[in-house]
Amino acid sequence: MVKSLCLVLALILPTVATASETPVPEIYSDLQAPSDMTLAEQALHRRAVEVAIWAQPLLNFKAMYDGLQDSAGVRYNGDIAYHSEIQDWRRALATPNNTTPYVFFFWDLRDGPVVLDIPPTAGEIALYGTMMDSWHRPIEEYGERGRDRGRGARYLLVPPGYTGQIPAAGYQVFNQETYFGYTLMRPLINDKTPATLASAVDLVKDVHVYPLAQADAPPESRHLDLKGLEVDGIVKWDASLYRHLHEILEHEYLEDKDLAMMGMLEAMGISKGQPYETNARRDEILDHAAKRAHEYMVVLYHGQAMIPSFYEGKSWGSILPPTFGSHGFAFQYPSHLDYNRRGSLYYAIFSSIKHYGPGSFYLDVAQDADGEWLFGSNNYKVTVPADVPVRRFWALTAYDLKTAAFIREVTSQGVSSIDEDLEVNPDGTVDLYIGPEAPKSKEANWIPTRAGEYFYMLFRFYGAENSIFTKEWQLNDIVKIN
Repeated sequence: MVKSLCLVLALILPTVATASETPVPEIYSDLQAPSDMTLAEQALHRRAVEVAIWAQPLLNFKAMYDGLQDSAGVRYNGDIAYHSEIQDWRRALATPNNTTPYVFFFWDLRDGPVVLDIPPTAGEIALYGTMMDSWHRPIEEYGERGRDRGRGARYLLVPPGYTGQIPAAGYQVFNQETYFGYTLMRPLINDKTPATLASAVDLVKDVHVYPLAQADAPPESRHLDLKGLEVDGIVKWDASLYRHLHEILEHEYLEDKDLAMMGMLEAMGISKGQPYETNARRDEILDHAAKRAHEYMVVLYHGQAMIPSFYEGKSWGSILPPTFGSHGFAFQYPSHLDYNRRGSLYYAIFSSIKHYGPGSFYLDVAQDADGEWLFGSNNYKVTVPADVPVRRFWALTAYDLKTAAFIREVTSQGVSSIDEDLEVNPDGTVDLYIGPEAPKSKEANWIPTRAGEYFYMLFRFYGAENSIFTKEWQLNDIVKIN
């Protein structure tokens, strides 16, 4: 299976390279290509692979909204989903953290502008978030580190082509390139005590979202606690992917940048304004294509072809490609739209940032010091050097390689420097242990994995200092200790 997967990936996109020469991990061990495909079916398969990569950000958005709607009844333009406790594996999203409680709300601008009412900082609790469209392109930041600098503000999001009246004052106005959008909000907290989390909830309940048409008498937003709920916000890599894509494209605003891919969909028999139709043979081909696209993005994202190593001779890499600094999360260049890297990024993450900088910085790793893919049956150790250069705290978190979500049904998702029971060595270093079972007396410094499943990790620097970027301070590789 590994050899056949390598061969297929090389034939489809020969520029792919992993961070080492090790084989590609098995993601779909029982996957078989449809037999005896005709020339037309081969074209369908080829186009379906490319469409899945192109549409990944949009599909990611839809999967999150659908998951929150199914589990908590979340609706556009009025509902705010929050966590009264830190999220765990029950909230299946692409690389969430386990140190700040997430807040989500979504909007639909088809009937006109929508208002986001963000309260000011309250005591030691501040809010911070990014407004994004359905392709995860950042519109602007708000809150403590955003446009209003913690003073609070009302933000007005205006749909494309809108010709109605815009209020002359009282709002910070932003034109959106799509009809649909959302925000990921984070209460900025210094600890995870019940009292602090309760204060964060109180502040979140002062957040409101509503249509501009109701601004004279704004309705109360519904604040929905996700505590204890299982939320599945991960894209399904099967034939249903194309039905979900058709569903959102039916209602989303169509941009010029996407016309070529809409032509690709048309050639596949998927048309805006027409019902979605399929059959068993077609679904067999589309299922295989979706999974191949998924495998490709996993390998591209975690390999050198997209993101080179951050440190010379080590496995850690930034979560963003080198071109990010000049073109941001849109991946749009004067000559082309890089949907290839964009799709791979949004296999691994959700959300984006308008002003990416030293506020927070992340490093990704999917391979150990020997270049082997991290595997849940093995035991590993990483020693975090002393004096991590952060103003706030650091955290190391594990994720399922296939889904990019938290590893399911484990007792902890990661370890952070604000954990009260973290054991620190006399010299200031911290030994962290990763594997299916905790080493004796090391439970506080242990990150659990699931035997038989591949995983990867993110190291987060909150309030990153300059010595991280000059690399005077360097993170050690993860070492297998079986």
